[in-house]
Amino acid sequence: MLALRTRRIYLTASAAARMLPRGTTGGEVAMIRLVGAATAAAVLSISGIFTSPALAKTVAPGHTWAVQAGSALTFDGGPGPRGVGNRFYPAAIAIHQGDSIRFTPIGPHTITYNRPAGPVFAMFAPSGGTTLANPSATLNSGFIGAGPGTFTVTFASTLPAGRYNFICALHLGMKATVDVMPAGADLPKVDADYAAIAQAQVTRDLATAGRVSAAATEDLEDEDGNATVLVGAGTKRVSNLRFFPAALTVRVGQTVTFLKTKDPTEPHTVSFNLPDGLDPVAELLAMGGSTFDGKGVASSGFLSTKEQYAYYQLNGTPLPVAMTKYSLTFTKAGDFKYVCALHDGAGMFAEIHVR
Repeated sequence: MLALRTRRIYLTASAAARMLPRGTTGGEVAMIRLVGAATAAAVLSISGIFTSPALAKTVAPGHTWAVQAGSALTFDGGPGPRGVGNRFYPAAIAIHQGDSIRFTPIGPHTITYNRPAGPVFAMFAPSGGTTLANPSATLNSGFIGAGPGTFTVTFASTLPAGRYNFICALHLGMKATVDVMPAGADLPKVDADYAAIAQAQVTRDLATAGRVSAAATEDLEDEDGNATVLVGAGTKRVSNLRFFPAALTVRVGQTVTFLKTKDPTEPHTVSFNLPDGLDPVAELLAMGGSTFDGKGVASSGFLSTKEQYAYYQLNGTPLPVAMTKYSLTFTKAGDFKYVCALHDGAGMFAEIHVR
């Protein structure tokens, strides 16, 4: 039986290099901590981030604004959080030249402007500093994990007025729009307005995550009559880092089909018996074949949609394109625990009971 593990996974420079296309420089490879987001909500509450009092209608030069990256429900007594919001709060903000934005991440994210070409692994290292002075420059926070931390971007007083889009390189569709206005121009909103907008967006998204979790299909059969487990469930804005169902009973000789078709923003794995200390890159590769007797390793490897694969710019890496289905036939009786290697730190684990 696999002991449940809450592992802090780091992508070493040597390991990441093997995932990048030939010719990628070593400086583009950085340490990654692939852990879940759930416990961050208890450390950084929404009310704690957005508590600045309403400003006067004129904002002092060099003001620092607050934007939250991501949101999360706390653990609900089941195997992991019900859901996380993969977006910026507020999703759009207007500031002055010379102002700054303090991004506070809830869970693993990047704060990225003008993402360069190359696989997502290259984005785990910070680059470009923290001041945006040139619209054509690249600025990237690097991988920010689940612990308390912020990334502050200063918009230079010489930066041309206009619209600047930031993304999270880890989550498809996660974008923040920043309208930079000339110094002294009237701004449409002040801190208190954006705090209210952000709170409303967080509340809506986490409510959506809860509804998706409640509605996730359990114990269905696929087109071949196999028992089915959903690997994550969400929408374009939210994701549930869970398997549905968390426990499934099947017969000896029965096949279970794991589907990552209902979670458009998060990649996953389905992994049985991953040993401690396994190369984190190897955790993303398929292992073990199509049958499982409780011994050895069985793993789907990296599961992502075609859209996610393109967003991560993974062409040229050994990761499979649009791998969203994994089937495993259980040949021995027993109770077999499994995890998502990317989100086991967030409690994404489940169990198959074979009778």
